[in-house]
Amino acid sequence: MRKLSLDLGSKTCGFAISDINNIIVTGLENFRFEEWHFKEVINKVKFYINESIYKNEIDAIILGYPLRMDFSKSERTKMVEKFKSRLEKEINLPIYFQDERESTIFAENILYNFGLNGKKRKEKKDVLAAQLILEDFLKLKKG
Repeated sequence: MRKLSLDLGSKTCGFAISDINNIIVTGLENFRFEEWHFKEVINKVKFYINESIYKNEIDAIILGYPLRMDFSKSERTKMVEKFKSRLEKEINLPIYFQDERESTIFAENILYNFGLNGKKRKEKKDVLAAQLILEDFLKLKKG
């Protein structure tokens, strides 16, 4: 079964998915939504679970968990925790947090090294961060 990963922000959400063997991770999209309108993100998650080509193949949601470097919580951490609570009421799948410290920085560095300009990096960073979050989760599950 596949895992669906989210890198949630206040206006964008990166989505990535694993293959059925949980070996390869593919970026799906950088989803833009009206600021703080997380119902749009929940509807997109439902779409992937119930209507997309991945219908009936997703068995868990992996949600990037934005802790500070000292492991303390920020306002963004609390936002993600509230989102998880809302999502749990809407879908019947396990939802796991995955430490995402530095995932966006790593994503931006990768995109910079590929020679993408600032605008292109901004368009792609969330989906790449979602991929990195899911890759980290899968590595920990196997380790």
